[in-house]
Amino acid sequence: MPASKKNMVSLKGCFGNSSGRGGAAVLAGFFRAFLMLLLVSGCEAYSARETGLQSPTSGHLRVAADASLVKAAEEQAGIFTAHYPDASISVVSELPGKTLLSMLKKRAGAVLINGSLTPEEASLLELPEFRGRKEPVARDALVCLVNRNCPVDSITIGTLGAIFSGSRQEGAELVPWISRSDYRLLATVSELLGTGIRRIHAREAGSDSLLAVRTASDTRALGLLYLSAYKTLSLPDGIHKQIRMLPVASGQPGSTARMPSEQHLFSAAYPLTTTVSFIYVPGNPLATGFGSWLSKEGQKAFERSYLAPVRQLPRNIILK
Repeated sequence: MPASKKNMVSLKGCFGNSSGRGGAAVLAGFFRAFLMLLLVSGCEAYSARETGLQSPTSGHLRVAADASLVKAAEEQAGIFTAHYPDASISVVSELPGKTLLSMLKKRAGAVLINGSLTPEEASLLELPEFRGRKEPVARDALVCLVNRNCPVDSITIGTLGAIFSGSRQEGAELVPWISRSDYRLLATVSELLGTGIRRIHAREAGSDSLLAVRTASDTRALGLLYLSAYKTLSLPDGIHKQIRMLPVASGQPGSTARMPSEQHLFSAAYPLTTTVSFIYVPGNPLATGFGSWLSKEGQKAFERSYLAPVRQLPRNIILK
């Protein structure tokens, strides 16, 4: 059925209308002030055991991770602590858009997040009293999910931008869906599609699982979801069999529509490739050591996971 105005979520309304730039600025300022309040208010700090007697390979570190990245983070923590038995790393899952707040509120010493930071998050990382460091450690992607009987075989960035901005010149037969409001996911979509965050129009599913279910049941649905989220969802086989991913092309002359394979993510040939980042405060020794591990030795583990590495490590070739 066509998307009704009643059920269509226009995110423009969350940031003021196109003529209300002042309202958007006020809301952005309020959001930044809210995060600042969390940063300087009475926050839960690490216990003495967690902050004392640390080195890059010893002590305890709590890492908050986007839910879809938890499995990969736990695997990396297990490998790291096997190499360095004096280190203890616990990984906690956070709700979408809440991960960075765990570090700002000092409930975690580092975070693993996907996609683009909102402008407010980026500005907070630059505060003199915080100075968070952001390291790219892996690649993920946004994927376009459609019903297996959807007549569309591939799609371009331009068409996706038209669909999710509500201009509808192209892709009018598809109804856009996205998971419930996550400002960082919206910032990522806005950056990759060039829509501007105030112009994203999409129907809203209550969770990633419900987005997949909606896509499986509607031949007109087009859902945007992180590849890592889709690969870590627990869905009945019947739902998986009703969903397929669309190849995506940049739309540039001569461009080819590509699937989000590991090689295409590693080389960023897939146009909706995203970056997984490890963010920490440089004054935390174990966070610094674990971040260095993820950027170097940990790349091998990312190669074996549902993510892709950001760099290839040199391999020794033994000639007999």
